[in-house]
Amino acid sequence: MIPTVQADALLGRLAEALGRPVEIFFTGCGDASGDASGDASPECDALPTLELLRLWAALREPVSRQRVLATARQEARTLRAGRAEDAAAG
Repeated sequence: MIPTVQADALLGRLAEALGRPVEIFFTGCGDASGDASGDASPECDALPTLELLRLWAALREPVSRQRVLATARQEARTLRAGRAEDAAAG
């Protein structure tokens, strides 16, 4: 566990890099049910990134991190291929 002072400093640096206030890490987006699908604000865009960073930090085994990276790379390739097909068709 990161000591509180270090965690606060890290959150401050992350918020600065995102160009957002530190509060985005502590406030939800969307409706009371937690559904942020209809909210396209920059703060809500940052929440999945925060979740991804937290999940990544929880992965301790290098092989687990490699599996996650391989999956993310494959997803990015699939998205790029789909966009290229759309551009060629349109």
